[in-house]
Amino acid sequence: MTSESEPTFDLTLEDLIDEMKRLSSARLAELSNLDIENALALADAWLEMVMQRRLAIINQLAELAMDNVDLNFDAVNKLALTDDEAYVRAAAIRGLAEYEGRDLIPFLADMLHNDESAEARREAAIGLGRYALEAEMGHLREGDAEALRDALAESAADVDEDEEVRARALEALGALSGEDTDNLIESIYDEDNMTLKIGAVDAMGRTCNDLWLPTVLREFASDVPEMRLAAAAAAGGIGEDAAIEPLKRIAIMDVDPEVQQAAIHALGEIGGDMARVALKSILYEGDDELADAVQEALAEIAFADDPLTPL
Repeated sequence: MTSESEPTFDLTLEDLIDEMKRLSSARLAELSNLDIENALALADAWLEMVMQRRLAIINQLAELAMDNVDLNFDAVNKLALTDDEAYVRAAAIRGLAEYEGRDLIPFLADMLHNDESAEARREAAIGLGRYALEAEMGHLREGDAEALRDALAESAADVDEDEEVRARALEALGALSGEDTDNLIESIYDEDNMTLKIGAVDAMGRTCNDLWLPTVLREFASDVPEMRLAAAAAAGGIGEDAAIEPLKRIAIMDVDPEVQQAAIHALGEIGGDMARVALKSILYEGDDELADAVQEALAEIAFADDPLTPL
């Protein structure tokens, strides 16, 4: 006997295949929490869609999921991980940003090493970075953590790999503490390549180790805005009070608004009375455009001090 929902889902698939029809939020929402039968039906329909349609679906599902936490499109994104088009595979990894299942680790590790697309490999490194944080907190099995470390280290150290992929792999690896990680960060930071240097500074922040703070603070004077941005974020990740005054200075004086915003956010991460005083100084001495960011950082500090404080 056919259930009432099956014809409805068939119509949804027909609409998704027909590139002349607008992708409506209502139709796309029906792809949430798919059961096995409907997931298999979608897999068949997926083969009939043109690439632009598949990419549009994955991107719009990500937007819907951000707007409604009750929607779950993991099944669709997992299907798209094996898509023939690299842009779709990369978008699918981004769509799985909240997915916590360990079954994704070997899949992403394989993509990191073997996908033909540098963009997909880069997104795989970023995806593995989320698991690296879980591993460092002891939330992954030892075997998974070791496989994760090996995959990221191999990619970061591969001089033949795309520099953006290496940088993202190194950044992800930064969360996994250890002498080998520190040595690799130092080695890649010393390479004559700005993308890799920035990736190394990103990794320094992920270590949360004050060993790297002098190097990070030195990069506040870099001529490259992207490096100053990375250094500000890294200082927030390391979280030492010694970074507060330098962060205040670049929040007030840097010529790049993104760097200023990153410095303010870093002060909110560091927290405490010294950071609070620095943020209030920025309100008086800095640009008016910084006021909202400062208030958000102050609210973050207040919440850290007392999670019951109304924001």
